[in-house]
Amino acid sequence: MVKAVQPEAEISSASSKESPNTLGKPKRQTKIDKLKIINPDSQVEFKIDFEGDDEPQEAVSDKAMGGTELMKGWLFDEMEKKEPGLHDKFQFISTRVRRLEKKQRILWVHDLANDPEVQHLKEKDNWGKYERVVFVSHWQQYQFSVYLGLPYDQGIVIQNAIYPIPVHEKPKEDDKINVCYFSTPHRGLEVLLDAWDFMKNTLGEGKNAELNIYSSFELYDRKHMDEQFRHIYKRARGMDGVNYYGTITNDEVREMLKTQHIMAYPSIYEETSCLTMIEACSAGCLCVVPNLGALPETGANFPWMYGWEPDPKRHAQVHGHILSRAIEHFWDEDVQNLLKIQQNYFDMFYNWSLRGGQWQQFLHAIEQELPVEEVEEVEEEEEKKEDGTTS
Repeated sequence: MVKAVQPEAEISSASSKESPNTLGKPKRQTKIDKLKIINPDSQVEFKIDFEGDDEPQEAVSDKAMGGTELMKGWLFDEMEKKEPGLHDKFQFISTRVRRLEKKQRILWVHDLANDPEVQHLKEKDNWGKYERVVFVSHWQQYQFSVYLGLPYDQGIVIQNAIYPIPVHEKPKEDDKINVCYFSTPHRGLEVLLDAWDFMKNTLGEGKNAELNIYSSFELYDRKHMDEQFRHIYKRARGMDGVNYYGTITNDEVREMLKTQHIMAYPSIYEETSCLTMIEACSAGCLCVVPNLGALPETGANFPWMYGWEPDPKRHAQVHGHILSRAIEHFWDEDVQNLLKIQQNYFDMFYNWSLRGGQWQQFLHAIEQELPVEEVEEVEEEEEKKEDGTTS
């Protein structure tokens, strides 16, 4: 914490007329108006307060409700249903290590191998701190093996899961096709807007489609990060056939997906799983995505997938072409038949009734008869008997 101390300096509030905004209009006066130091030559002393700097800082806001937070909450709920108290025997760490408890620890990794928070896994001495590292896809585990040198026997893959979207009928009125995007903005929203513009105005396709965007960083309690995407939100609001809604809750997402036909996700981010696509596929949406990261594994060949393009302009054009065909052919019989199979597959494979059982079996397989602290005490006692000392 940095504190600026200037006990003798005089400051006064500048008039609102002296601080116009860029439109040339006077700024609305507030209690915290622009300040002006009238004695700038006065000496300023800076004191740095290090109090509390040695305390671990929380990696994720307790108000965040992104995919990682949802998964942890769902898992604990399932464990309580199946076997109350089982998950309390373990410390679950979601990617970001802060405090190590005297329990068997499970490092449940949701991020990429190049994330700064997981670089400690390069050190072999750190592997023993965790019973297992749990990955959400086989692609992700491979990345940790290649880039961090983490052996396969130190980890296990347990894929993500959802509560299936109830069976429903997609709307057919006016032949309109609803397209949605509900990931964070930095993962491909700008490319999608370019693709939408290319499809509508260059190809002249998708005239019967409407794009609905549910995206911001509010879900992660990081509203300050939205500032760098304000121009994208503004552009979306001004585009023809585009509706920008901002962030909505997961319950609202589940209801929204019942009205949507296609999920357009020109991802520029290497997903380690992709909860949004799992939910969209469960809702019977046709997904248009690139073959980047774990998307091919998660999608299980059901999405309309194309080769990822590193150039944003080229990516937008490719996505625009594929999206226009998805809009045109959504109601084709063969597409509808495939979507029914897709929905059945995702409702079965990514269902918490299945995944909860896998977690339960896994926890029992690694569970020790004695808590960690008791095991350590026994080991110390044995050492005493051998040489009369403890290390």
